[in-house]
Amino acid sequence: MLQKMFKKAEYTQPGTQRSATVMALWNPAGGDSTELLEALLPLLRKAEESVAIVEFPCLGVPRIAYRFGLEEVASVQTIDQLLIDYDRGMLQPFHSYLFPHEGADCLLIQPRSKPDSPVLLKLQQEQTLLELPAYLKAQLSGYDWVFFVLQGQLIHPMTFFALRAADKVVLAAQEAIEWIRTVGAYTLMKEDYGFSADQLLMFSESRHSIIREQSKKDFNLIAQPAELLKLGRVSV
Repeated sequence: MLQKMFKKAEYTQPGTQRSATVMALWNPAGGDSTELLEALLPLLRKAEESVAIVEFPCLGVPRIAYRFGLEEVASVQTIDQLLIDYDRGMLQPFHSYLFPHEGADCLLIQPRSKPDSPVLLKLQQEQTLLELPAYLKAQLSGYDWVFFVLQGQLIHPMTFFALRAADKVVLAAQEAIEWIRTVGAYTLMKEDYGFSADQLLMFSESRHSIIREQSKKDFNLIAQPAELLKLGRVSV
């Protein structure tokens, strides 16, 4: 079942006119990619560019709320509620799910969600997990930047299809212990799943010798958030 679901395939976006750059932020070793998000947002605020953020709840950990101290997020303004409503065919106006924070519109994991009852257990339709990333890409097409903040692995449907839907995929590793897994994911995505080298961006601010030496041989490692935005922008 999973092998069929995640087979190499060309991703086709429903026909919509859009200008947004959709960038997935992902640490394949299971680390926290919200640290990178936190570094990118001030640069985009300074440039006065519009930003939307989607936190996919594959593991159910509300990392963005924890990092930015967002304890008072209404349950109706979360991706949890959007998933349930999408799953049951009861969608509300899309803007009602968005939580504004420092100039960005956010779809966050409910910060008061319980570890033993994540929203994924409440869904009834498997198709919901497969369709949601493309749906969100279309709904958020009017922004300059859309960040898909991921926390799952390739076997998690929303993580996989969010990677497919993204224009650029940032594989981030902050520590040397995360590097082997990150390089492995980069190679797998290119060789087995048809991602192009232009679509995949390797990012690390670490000065560890292992990371620096391998990056010189195998790919162009990005070490500055500003450079990541420059290389990641999709021309319209």
